[in-house]
Order: sequence, then C-alpha cells, then structure tokens
Amino acid sequence: MTETIPQADTTADLPHPYTPAALARLMLSDAHREVAETALARIGTGDDSSSTVTPGDFVREAADLIRLAEEAQRRAVIYERERGTSWEEIGEALGITRQSAHTKFAQRVKTWREPLANPERRHHDCTPDDRRIPYGARYAPGSAVPANGSAEKTAHELDRWLRRHDGAADQEDPVSGSLPRYSTIQMVTLVHEAAHRMRMDHLVPDPQEEADMWDFSADLQERMIRESERSGDPLPKDLHKFLDRDRARAKALRATANRSIAADGDAQEGP
Repeated sequence: MTETIPQADTTADLPHPYTPAALARLMLSDAHREVAETALARIGTGDDSSSTVTPGDFVREAADLIRLAEEAQRRAVIYERERGTSWEEIGEALGITRQSAHTKFAQRVKTWREPLANPERRHHDCTPDDRRIPYGARYAPGSAVPANGSAEKTAHELDRWLRRHDGAADQEDPVSGSLPRYSTIQMVTLVHEAAHRMRMDHLVPDPQEEADMWDFSADLQERMIRESERSGDPLPKDLHKFLDRDRARAKALRATANRSIAADGDAQEGP
C-alpha cells in the first residue's frame, strides 16, 4: 500500500505581530539573559591569579552586574505597567511609596510608549515603525528584518539560549511560545484607528493608501470568519455588513484614484 504523505497547510494564516506587552516582556527577558551571562562569566576562579587582573577588577565587575540588574528592574516596571499594574502596587513591591515609584520610573515608561503611540510611520498592517522601538519596528514573519534586529528573531534566540542553559526548559519555545500577539479583532481596531489618524493628519488623504487600508480591514474580517469556522466561536454582530462596507469604501477610493490619474494624464497631454 502506498503511504500518503500529509501536505503542508498552505492556507494557514500567518501569526499576527506581538503586542506592546509582549515586546516589553521580551525586553525584560533579554535583560535577564544579559545579567545571567555576565554573572556566569564571573563564577570561575581560574583567571584570578592572572597578570592581567588589576586591583579593584572584581569590585568593578560586581558593579557592572548591579548596573545590569538595575536596567532589568526598569524593564520590569515597564512590563508591569503594560500588564496594568498600578504605581501603588509597584511601589509596594519595591518597598517604596507610590509617589517615589512614579518619580523614579514614570519617564522611562513614557519614553517606551511614545514611539508605539506616535511612530515615525506605520506599516501596511498599521503596526508602528520607529527606530526607537526595541528590536526593530516590524515584528510579523515574512517581513524584512530591520538593521537593529526584530522581536521575532530575538525571541527565538532567547528560546535557544534558555534551552541550552536551563535544564528545566524542555519546551520547544520557552520564551516565544507564551508571548501575546494581537488578535484579529485587535488588528481590525488598529486599522480603523490608523484610518482615523490619516484623515486627521491629512486634509485630503491619498485615496490609494486609504483604499489599501480598508481592503486590509476587510481581509482581516474575512480571517475572523475563517477563525470562527475553525473554533466554533460566534462571530461579532453585523460582521458581514462591516466587511461589505469596507470593501465598498476601498472600491470607491480606488475609482477616485483612477479618475485623478486619468485627469492628470489628460492635463499633461494638453490641447
């Protein structure tokens, strides 16, 4: 009997990008890795008698470790805030007052959130693109990796690092496996917010760009239908009506863009 080899599912939807909370957790995991690597390098005693060791080196090394741990603490506060932890709860965990915690860390949290809320630009899926965002601005698979890396790449590097160094980390994806991603309905919300900003920022938005946005919104809503069919979960009320509306918006905008192109061409030809 001939064995049937299962074929890969080429219709599967790609995972959505990581959420800001996932990026904050990844940033914290990366800080913990750096602390751990630095501490591991200081455990051995073989070089203690080396001629390259100068007085104070061990104190300086310990001070470096403290600085790295303090950076991990700052990233932990950012992650806690992304999880909805109050300043009072953070202060209690640190043994200080709510006001002291806010004074010490609020600016760092604000700096972290600024490029996510007001990025230099946005990608076609309306996720932020900004050089200030850690690991690059593009997180979704299949996209070009920015010069300073990507969250996807960093997460999988941390997966490999933890499997090598933690005997209990027997999971395939001990870091990336639990990082939250946007849901499809959250992605739809992102697109609608971006469309609103486009109209606020530009008196007359580019009709082709706006059409692409509404078509992408409709694509996401079609994905919601597929996900509902697989899971058996009920669809949001009036989803099909909203999907048809977004397709109609995109079609009307493309017609506007085509008329503008034709009018420009006639004007260039002249009499």
